[in-house]
Amino acid sequence: MDKIQNVSTLSVTFMAISAFLSIVVPIGIIIWMGVKKTLNAKALFFGALLFIIFSLVLENLTHVLILGKDPTQNAIYKNIVLYMLYGGFAAGIFEETARLLGFKFLVKVSGGESLNTGISYGLGHGGVESALLGGYISISYLLTSIMVNGGMLKGTTAAMNEQQLASFNQEISVLTSSPSNVFLVVGIERVVALTLQVALSLLVFKAVRDKKWLYFIYAILIHAGVDMVAVLGQRGYISNMFVLEGIILLMTIASIVFALKVSKRVNAEQ
Repeated sequence: MDKIQNVSTLSVTFMAISAFLSIVVPIGIIIWMGVKKTLNAKALFFGALLFIIFSLVLENLTHVLILGKDPTQNAIYKNIVLYMLYGGFAAGIFEETARLLGFKFLVKVSGGESLNTGISYGLGHGGVESALLGGYISISYLLTSIMVNGGMLKGTTAAMNEQQLASFNQEISVLTSSPSNVFLVVGIERVVALTLQVALSLLVFKAVRDKKWLYFIYAILIHAGVDMVAVLGQRGYISNMFVLEGIILLMTIASIVFALKVSKRVNAEQ
């Protein structure tokens, strides 16, 4: 294997920070709520479980059925408007339906239920997402970078065929040539996403607790809207990642403020 450039120290540092933000921050909040005796462990567990079932399994199976094994060849993918609508509402409907079923039939939320139940569910849902997406990616990048900088790749690449080696070299190229702040954004994205998941959980919690079903629709629309913006970033229509993340951050802040405000109101509406 030809000698390759080392991954910069700043990039490695940002990978470690992102791993911390993606894994330790959700766990830290969960522990803090546990110490304060405000955590609903049942809601936390079902939030995590239903995210895995509905998002990682059922939603992904639906994508394969509708878009095929190679989504880039599908007519929906080729039409940016259709793909935005499909991607946004698929995520919104699957994940918000998971929350609805979880609160109604598993957690069995009733009138007067503490707001902490909604927050706990959101931490389970968003915490698992954060660990599996941001945490896994950041740790993978970090370990590979350590191998690159430590000169430990010869043993790894010796058994690779030509195609595997080309793919591996491409991955290394991404690590060595990408701007360092790209790796920090991974962790920041996860914190923002965790906040959004809590906000959406509170809206669906409100819908079930107070039988105000319009808030379930609000959750779907907000979720779909944020994912549509993300699609624009993925497809290059919003090329500046700071603009993209800024838009999503503003949408998330508005969502959590709205969710906290309406979910605190219970007696006034009943």
